[in-house]
Amino acid sequence: MTEETTDRQDTFFAFDDEQDETDERDSGRARRSIAWKPTAVGLLGLLLGLVLAVSAALAWDDSRRLAGYADRSWVISGQYQDLTNDLQTKTYNPIYRGVLPADEAVTEQPFDSGLADPRVPEAGEEIVFRGTQTGSGEGDFHQESDALLAVEEGTLQVVETAAAGEFGDGVTAGTITWQRVQAGLLLLAGLGAAGGGVWFARRLYRRES
Repeated sequence: MTEETTDRQDTFFAFDDEQDETDERDSGRARRSIAWKPTAVGLLGLLLGLVLAVSAALAWDDSRRLAGYADRSWVISGQYQDLTNDLQTKTYNPIYRGVLPADEAVTEQPFDSGLADPRVPEAGEEIVFRGTQTGSGEGDFHQESDALLAVEEGTLQVVETAAAGEFGDGVTAGTITWQRVQAGLLLLAGLGAAGGGVWFARRLYRRES
């Protein structure tokens, strides 16, 4: 075998080795690019699970906050009128106009509107009251609002205002129970979304690797 033939063989095998290394690198890059699919699926499931879990926590917190007013409060509708300085911060509160319930129980104690001195109201009386939201201008407030009224320390007052329809026909024990059921369902859905996303991502990875 001549020296020239040996050189050609060495060159051929060296080229073959380089080709194998190139193929391995290309295959590795392909596998890495495919891995983005299961990674994206897993992250999407975890993100959706987190959003649902946060929603569950907020729903539970709402039920806990309102539980003390169950079956001892009223809900009235309010129309936006103006804004006024907040009593504790440099922001503003909305002023709403509404009508007290036609329930003689509202006349058994003074009513504090948050805008004037407390006074004993009349059942069904039209009133103006301070909303509980804060904001920097008119655009931050609902034009129509629900106001939750309850007796606190012997005074009838607006304990919370929210978007129209937020409190339904009133806060009852059934309302609180339903809110807590919703919170539980949201939490289960969040766990299912997170677990399902991870499971599907692992299955997709195994299938494509």
